[in-house]
Amino acid sequence: MGFEPKDAVDALRDIATNTVEKASDIVENASHIIRGDIAGGASGIVQNSIEIGTYAVERVKEAVTGRDDDIDDLGAD
Repeated sequence: MGFEPKDAVDALRDIATNTVEKASDIVENASHIIRGDIAGGASGIVQNSIEIGTYAVERVKEAVTGRDDDIDDLGAD
């Protein structure tokens, strides 16, 4: 299966939705920092940022290749 423009648009929509949801979590983690939990808040911000990037890469890969491979399953056939 080749590249489908509709899949690319759907992937971008999913990435934007996921990013907005994670941004909400990042704001919550920032409030933890303001309240004094610097380590916990910073850790949460880093984790959410990594999750945003990971999700975006997975969705773009899926849209470009037309496959729904999990990164962990790349070696399993």
